Amino acid sequence: MEQIKLVVSGARAAYNQGKTRPLEFRIQQLKALERMLNEKKEEFSQALKKDLHKNPFAVEIYEMSGILNEISVAINKLPEWTAPEHVSKNMMTLMDTVYIHREPLGVVLIIGAWNYPLALAIQPLVGAIAAGNAAVLKPSEVSGNTAQLLGELLPQYLDKDLYPVVIGGPTVATELLKNPFDHILYTGGTNIGRVVMEAAAKHLTPVTLELGGKSPCYIDSDCDLDVACRRIAWGRFTNCGQTCIAPDYILCDKSIQDEVVQKIRATITEFYGADPQKSPDYGRIVNQRHFKRLMSLLEGVNVVYGGQSDEEELYIAPTIVTDVDPESRIMQEEIFGPLLPIVTAGSADEAIGFINKRDKPLALYIFSHNKKIIKRMIAETSSGGVTANDCMIHYSIDTLPFGGVGASGIGAYHGKFSFETFSHRRACVLKSLGFEKMNSVRYAPATDSKQKWTRWLLKKRRGGGKKRLIMLALLGALVAIMMKFYFI
Repeated sequence: MEQIKLVVSGARAAYNQGKTRPLEFRIQQLKALERMLNEKKEEFSQALKKDLHKNPFAVEIYEMSGILNEISVAINKLPEWTAPEHVSKNMMTLMDTVYIHREPLGVVLIIGAWNYPLALAIQPLVGAIAAGNAAVLKPSEVSGNTAQLLGELLPQYLDKDLYPVVIGGPTVATELLKNPFDHILYTGGTNIGRVVMEAAAKHLTPVTLELGGKSPCYIDSDCDLDVACRRIAWGRFTNCGQTCIAPDYILCDKSIQDEVVQKIRATITEFYGADPQKSPDYGRIVNQRHFKRLMSLLEGVNVVYGGQSDEEELYIAPTIVTDVDPESRIMQEEIFGPLLPIVTAGSADEAIGFINKRDKPLALYIFSHNKKIIKRMIAETSSGGVTANDCMIHYSIDTLPFGGVGASGIGAYHGKFSFETFSHRRACVLKSLGFEKMNSVRYAPATDSKQKWTRWLLKKRRGGGKKRLIMLALLGALVAIMMKFYFI
C-alpha cells in the first residue's frame, strides 16, 4: 500500500506549491469539472445504469443537475466568498482593521457513497476545489462502474496531482485513513462513520460525516392524503429506496392507515405500471449482499402490498408493511431499500414521543394542513433537516445546509456551506504602531487609573445598528483624546 502513501504525499507536495491559492486556478478547475460532466454524460449514464439501473432521466435529475448547480454557484460566488469579512470591533480595536480571512485547510479526503455514486463524490469535491484545497477522492467500490469511470476521467480534466482518485475496497480505505489529512468528508453508514472518526482522531483531523438513519414521515389526519401519498411514494421508491433521506417509515393514526396503503398502492401503479420490474423508471438493489439484507427484514412482518423479488435481477418490488412492531428488526436499522413500514400513532404527541425515543434522524417529514402541528413537531424534535408536505426537497436547495445531527451525522455542506466546510476562518486584526498612549492602559504597572479605564473599556455595551457604530466611533475618539492627556 506504499502507492497510497505516495498519492497522498504527492497531493500534499502539489498543494504546498501554492497552485490552488489563486481564484483564477480554482475557477479554471471548476470549469474543467463542468466540461467533464457535459462531455461525458453518456458514459456516466451507462455506468450508472450498470450499477443501479438508473435511466437517463434519473441520471440527469438526481446525479448531474445538483453538481452542475453547485459548480455554477461556486464560480459566480467565489470572489464574494473569499473576500475579507469585516466584523464589529470593540473599544480597544476601533482604530484597527478587523476581519475574517478564509483560507484552504490543505489536503482533504472525500469518501463517496454508492447510492448516488457520482453526485455524492463530486458535489463535495466542488466545495473542496472552491475553497482552494487539494483533494484525494475515494469513490465507493460498490458502484464499481461509476468509480472506475471517475478514476479514468478526472485525471484527464483536473490537475492529477492535486485531485487524485483512489479506487478500491475496504482495505484501500483503511490504508488511506492511516494518512494525515486536514479534513475528511465521508458519506455512508453509521458503522463505517465510527471507523472514519476513530481513524481521524489519531491525527486530530476534523470530519464531516453524512450518515443517515431512520427518517420518520408523520401523516396528520388533517391532510390531503392523495397528494401526501404520491409525494411519499416518490421519496420512498426513487432509486429503489436507496436514498439516505428517503422517508424510512410512516407514522399515522390507525383510522387512516388502510386509506394510506390504498393510495400509495395506486401511486406505485401510476409511477411504475402493474409490474414495476418491467418499468424503465424503477431501479435495482446495488448488490446481492444488500438484496439478502433487505429480504431478511421482511421475515415475520405483515406485507400488505408488494414483497415480490428476483435475486438474479436484484429486483425487490415496492413493498408496504403494516401493523409493525416498533421493536421489530425492520424498525431497528435504516432500511435503505423499497420497503415502507407503517407504524400507528394516535396523535402528534404520540408521534413526537416515538421520534424522540430514537436516534436523531437525517430528515423529518410532516404532512398536515395544520401549521401549528408542523411548527410544533419542528420545535419538539431534532433532525438534520425538515420538509413539510413533501419529501427530500430540502436537499435540492443550495442555500440550506445539508447534514445530520447526533447519530445521523456531523457537519454540513452544499453551496456556500461546502466552501465553509473546507475553509479555515482565520481571525485577523491589523493594528497600527501608533496610538501607543491608548494601548498603554494594558501595560504594567497596574495603577488604579489604568484598572478603571480597563473595566470601562471592557464593559459590555448594548445596542445595535448604525447608531451604535456612530456612538462607538465618537467614544473611541473621546477616549483617545482623554487618554492622551491622562497618561502623559
